Amino acid sequence: MNGLDKLVWRAVDAAILVAVLGMVALISLQVGSRLVGVSVPWTEELSRFLFIWTIWMGLAASFRNGAHPALQLIPATAPRPLLVTMRAVQLLACITLFAVVGWHGWSLLNQQIRFGEQSPILRVGMWWATLPLVLGSALAVIGAVLDSLRPLSQASTEHAS
Repeated sequence: MNGLDKLVWRAVDAAILVAVLGMVALISLQVGSRLVGVSVPWTEELSRFLFIWTIWMGLAASFRNGAHPALQLIPATAPRPLLVTMRAVQLLACITLFAVVGWHGWSLLNQQIRFGEQSPILRVGMWWATLPLVLGSALAVIGAVLDSLRPLSQASTEHAS
């Protein structure tokens, strides 16, 4: 599983890199074209799609690395059973949240495909803007599970820094 795990997360990191570089290029093209008096309207829509991909893939990557926002209610010096319990509660909350978001995203994705919804300028399926929500939710759950399997001593020092 370690090889597959690395492959999946490298693909997520690559998707983030491509999306961010694409946004920079598209927004530069958009600003540059407006300076010379020629507007390129599709750049705004495509950069918005890439932004959505960046958000959801970045969210999944943050859960994988334990870098997601978290409340530290219990100090790292608390008794081990309490720390394990709090970690389980946090994991359950993440799974619940992203299961609900992913389920509703999946429903929206199917609706967009069924009705053939298209973006106004690029004329591509709107499901391309919803797909990262579904993928990101699933990957966030996987990332949260992987982070919860990290030894407590390692996790508490990484979260504190």
